[in-house]
Amino acid sequence: MPSKRDAMRVEEMDVEGLGTLRTGDKVKHPMFGKGVVEEGYVFSSGERTIRVLFDEHGSKALVPEYAKLKRRLW
Repeated sequence: MPSKRDAMRVEEMDVEGLGTLRTGDKVKHPMFGKGVVEEGYVFSSGERTIRVLFDEHGSKALVPEYAKLKRRLW
């Protein structure tokens, strides 16, 4: 994975199946559970990651296309 130095921080990111995810959005992951979007990054290579702070598992950097995130409203 490219380093953060090669990345541009973004406040929102379009994710197929979810629409636009923004900093502060509440999400749920099948393994990590409930979390809040902290930030997103777009790397110079075109790769993207999203950092989510999970209630029980701490902060994780995920590839949004593979993360199987769902929005949560609670």
